[in-house]
Amino acid sequence: MNTAAVTPGTPLVRFSGEAPVALQLLCFPYAGGGAQLFRSWQALLPPDVGVTGVSLPGREQRFREPPVGTWPEAVETLAGVFAREVVQRPYALFGHSLGARLAYELTHRLQADGHRPPELLVVSACRAPGVPPRWPPMHSMDGPALTDRLREMNGVPEEVLANRHMMALLDRVLRADLRLAETWVASTGRVGAPILALCGERDDIDPYQDMVGWRDHTSADFAIRSFPAGHFVLQERQEDFVATIAARLHTLRMAT
Repeated sequence: MNTAAVTPGTPLVRFSGEAPVALQLLCFPYAGGGAQLFRSWQALLPPDVGVTGVSLPGREQRFREPPVGTWPEAVETLAGVFAREVVQRPYALFGHSLGARLAYELTHRLQADGHRPPELLVVSACRAPGVPPRWPPMHSMDGPALTDRLREMNGVPEEVLANRHMMALLDRVLRADLRLAETWVASTGRVGAPILALCGERDDIDPYQDMVGWRDHTSADFAIRSFPAGHFVLQERQEDFVATIAARLHTLRMAT
């Protein structure tokens, strides 16, 4: 079994171990999530695709660090890490919800700095830039209202929602992440990377029709796929979900 390797001084958690890979898939979690969400993905992908989770401040091995508060801070920090450690070799980016926003903004920044774009940008459960939200902001909800909404979304285990101590620990980073997601003002212009948009058919937060607009934000290929799932489609349909990403990567790599 592969063990995760944390690169000292960076947010990158590699699940491919030291085995050489042809392409690195870097994965950004949803609000409140961490890199470990993607540990199981390595076994579902071809051996020449390595999985690296991006661990943001305030969680996992970075628990003692304050969470990111602003978009410039988030993008600046990530761009520096990626410029040093990622962009010299083929890579792809995946992000779910908040993670999709981060991956998209990072792609813009790396492109503006003259770095190679990702082979593929995968945006999951995230409305396209310019599409208004369907729900009021969550980051300003009081505790009980936030817990009820999280329960409706089915993204946080019930044992966590019912545990006041665990929810208190989660509250700081979750609200900071939600504030970041809900105050997103997307960069203008198109990215040079192909975009694959993934969504759940039962997602009432970021449904299919709110994600089709991603096609207007790339100068390369665009594809969209829906699954019989809700907002947390990456967990509900994990094997099909990861297989779809693998197939798209394979198609793009064969075309080059």
